[in-house]
Amino acid sequence: MPILLFLLLVAVSVVVGWFGRNRAIGFAGFFVLSLLLTPFVMALVLLVSVPRTPSANRKSLKAPGEKDSQEA
Repeated sequence: MPILLFLLLVAVSVVVGWFGRNRAIGFAGFFVLSLLLTPFVMALVLLVSVPRTPSANRKSLKAPGEKDSQEA
């Protein structure tokens, strides 16, 4: 029985991590913290956190030979 509860904890933590993949701490952060704290607490944190916005540096990075959308 304790093994099933542990597997349930890991499964719910994976789900919380999946929903947190576009947040500041990402999948790994939400997954590990939900294992340490509880998935319920991290689900509440997930509800009040804001999505990660793409940074200006990521927009400016492009593959060699790739044109900007404005150049097309």
